[in-house]
Amino acid sequence: MTRHGLIWLLAIILIFLFAPLVVPQKDYEACVEAELQAANSWYDEEAVQSIVDRTNSMYSLMLVKTGIDPMIRKHLAKPLTTKEVAPGVDVPKALAPYADHLMEYWGNLLLNIWMFCFRISHSLAWMAYLTPFIAAIIFDGVMTRKAKLASFKYTSPTIYNMSWHIIIAIAAMSMVAFAFVTPLSIFFYPLVITSMGVLLRLLISNIQHSA
Repeated sequence: MTRHGLIWLLAIILIFLFAPLVVPQKDYEACVEAELQAANSWYDEEAVQSIVDRTNSMYSLMLVKTGIDPMIRKHLAKPLTTKEVAPGVDVPKALAPYADHLMEYWGNLLLNIWMFCFRISHSLAWMAYLTPFIAAIIFDGVMTRKAKLASFKYTSPTIYNMSWHIIIAIAAMSMVAFAFVTPLSIFFYPLVITSMGVLLRLLISNIQHSA
C-alpha cells in the first residue's frame, strides 16, 4: 500500500512539474475562472468565500509560510524583459512564443498548486454538506455488522478487501484529477464522496468476526 501511495504521489508531482511546460497561462486562468463561476452559480457568496479562504490558508501554510512562494516569485517567476538570447542577438521569431511560455513556468506552477488546494477545499466543503449521509452510512455499516455477528452470518473478506482497495483507488485518482488543468464539474465532488461512502458501508459491514 505504501508503494502504491508513493506512485500516486509521484504522479501528482510529475503533473505539477511538467504541466506548466505544455499548458499556457491563459488555460490555467480559464480553468480557475470556470470553476469559480460554477461555484458562484451553485453556492451563495458566503460559501464560495469560505472555500476560497480555506484554499488561501492551505496554500499559505504550504508555500508562503515556508518561504517557497516568495522565493520563487522573487528569483524565478520574472517577466521576460528582453527578447535577446545574447547581447544584440534576438530570439528567433519562431521560438519567441516558447520563450514567453517558458518564462511563465514558475507562475503557472504556483497557480497549479493553488488550484489543487482549491479543489481540496471544495471537496472538504462537500464533506461538510454530506456529513449526515456519511454518519448514516457509518451507523448502518456498524449495525449491519453487529447483526451479522449476532446471527453468525458470513462477513465476506473478499468484499472487505475489494471495498478497501476501491476506496483507496478512488481517493488517489481524485487527487491526481485535482492536479490536472481541466475544469472539474461541480458534481464531481458529491459523486466521489457518495461512492466512497457506499463502499465504506460495505467495508464496515464485512469486517471479520475476529477483528
